[in-house]
Amino acid sequence: MSKIVRVVPRDDHTLLIKLKNNHAIIYDMKPRLTTVRFTKLADLSKFKTVRVEHENTLVWDSLCEITIDEILVKLAR
Repeated sequence: MSKIVRVVPRDDHTLLIKLKNNHAIIYDMKPRLTTVRFTKLADLSKFKTVRVEHENTLVWDSLCEITIDEILVKLAR
């Protein structure tokens, strides 16, 4: 299982996700901002509040969350 060391939210609604194995992922959230689950993150100030929890989950306060496993599955498609 991949573990997240750090996440950097960027102005273009992408996330730079740094992993413990020294790999990095740029994950584009724009396509997901139209979904009910992530729609509140269209507000850039809310999007930028992302933090890492338990080395495997990205959390935006009480708005929503996404796991590294879900991100990797989406990238593999």
